[in-house]
Amino acid sequence: MEGKGIASFLGIYMSETMLLMRRFLSDEFIKQRIGMRFEDWMLLLPLVESESSNQKELSERLVKDKTTVSRLVDGWVKKSWVKRVVSDTDKRHYHLRFTKKGKEIWEKGIPIVQSADQVFRKDLSEKEEKELYLLLFKIQSSVQFANLENK
Repeated sequence: MEGKGIASFLGIYMSETMLLMRRFLSDEFIKQRIGMRFEDWMLLLPLVESESSNQKELSERLVKDKTTVSRLVDGWVKKSWVKRVVSDTDKRHYHLRFTKKGKEIWEKGIPIVQSADQVFRKDLSEKEEKELYLLLFKIQSSVQFANLENK
């Protein structure tokens, strides 16, 4: 792909692929009417993985500024998906936790994501899939290492 302009850059090509995948998933979430957009589903993923998090940790994990995360959390609290719980160790801090309603709605997205994953994998052999994971891991490691060097 060398010499074919900016569209041939690996990062650009991967971004275009991710946009197509996100659009596909967003459309599927809309079709299934689960009560949550795919974008929110993805942004809530760190809370699912950690059970409890504060806004600062969420901001770092999502690579979003504190104001944006605060606005997101306010919206989630308003929809009763998430609640703020005062920290036991420091009353000035809050932990974010899923509500029962939020967890139930979020879990409705799992089959949609699983089904989409099958679409994404359908033309890959098992060997190609393993190679893809390895290549993506290498790219992620290179980027993380470069970030550490730049700090």
